[in-house]
Amino acid sequence: MRKLIIILIAALALYACKPSKKTASSSNVAGIYMPGLNLINPVYKVFHKNDTLTEVHFRLNSANILYTKKRNDTTFSANLLINYQLINKADESIVDSTSIYFKDYGNNKEKRHLDGLLKLKTEAGKTYDLLITFNDLTRDHYARKRVPINRSNMYSNQNYIMLDSNNNVLFNNYFTSNTSIKIIKNRQNQANRILLKHYDSNLPIAKPPFSIPIEPEEPLVFKPSSSIYLEFNDSNALLYTIEKTGLFHFQNSETNKLGPTLFNFQENFPKIKNPENMIPPMRYISTKKEFAELNESKNKKLAIDKFWLNIAGSTDRAKTLIRAYYTRVENANKYFTSYLEGWKTDRGIIYVIFGSPNVVYKNKTYENWIYGEENNMMSISFVFNKVDNPVSNNDFTLSRSPIFKNTWFRAVDSWRSGRIY
Repeated sequence: MRKLIIILIAALALYACKPSKKTASSSNVAGIYMPGLNLINPVYKVFHKNDTLTEVHFRLNSANILYTKKRNDTTFSANLLINYQLINKADESIVDSTSIYFKDYGNNKEKRHLDGLLKLKTEAGKTYDLLITFNDLTRDHYARKRVPINRSNMYSNQNYIMLDSNNNVLFNNYFTSNTSIKIIKNRQNQANRILLKHYDSNLPIAKPPFSIPIEPEEPLVFKPSSSIYLEFNDSNALLYTIEKTGLFHFQNSETNKLGPTLFNFQENFPKIKNPENMIPPMRYISTKKEFAELNESKNKKLAIDKFWLNIAGSTDRAKTLIRAYYTRVENANKYFTSYLEGWKTDRGIIYVIFGSPNVVYKNKTYENWIYGEENNMMSISFVFNKVDNPVSNNDFTLSRSPIFKNTWFRAVDSWRSGRIY
């Protein structure tokens, strides 16, 4: 892994102007859920290292950046410009802003990560927004994101960072069995131990978009299967090896439930590579009887192949359907995983059956997906509202309605007739 370490130690500067407020995205950002567009899509990890320093780690995929070379040159290079503004949310003042230009040498065929680091001077107890823009100057394409910097609580997720066995920052929080992780805490956190609670991850999948219970459902209650205290060493770090599947939530104490969460859903996650993991997502397009037969079959691979061959009518078409369906399942895992695998979530069920939406409007509290042309009465619109979840910042719930019933069954019937919807 090749790293670009950008260390910014910038003097604080106050500006009289204030950035304009926006409560929702006014542009279509559907590209974030369309794999293969080669869009810049940085991922971030925020870590409050002490009471005055916040580190923002970011990662870029070189495959999403355009590398070119001059006529007489043999070396490919990419040109990137990073701009950021750190905004104090209390009064909307800009407390820091910087632009950095850098060049990377390589090519588009070489798949690797470009890791970088921004060092920001922040104050404990305050909250900020980091407006950061990555600009691929060669392609003339940019990605802009608002990253929340929350210093209001000493024990929130941003006060911990996870590293792998080579001390590289981990940007995902899902892992497989026998993975060793180093967790480092904020230096100002005086606690010398942390409580780890393990939960079963075998939870119900999303219901169809038209399914509304007659009576209010009981809220999901997490009950740990085990609890244990782990000790930090003198370097404010602890080592932990994931040995079983489930949710692993670290919290400061029994009363203070804030802290990082790790997940171990299945082998190869977010990929789907074995029959046991292929069957559960088939629930969306199978009857209750078919699904029971799939689970009870002794040769699950043969049962899966038979199911797809029956609805496709030919081996070639069955292969096409399988490839399309499980590509959506894997993409749902990448985009929508929360305390559930991505395909099990409300956004996941819509994505798997209907595919990538044509239009997406989103902000930090909701997402609106539109299939078809905007403002067309024949188009379908789904609204997802963000849920305050102590173990995940990526939990959204669908606003269900009976009007989706015909649309849902039309889409499912398309799959069951051997046609990708």
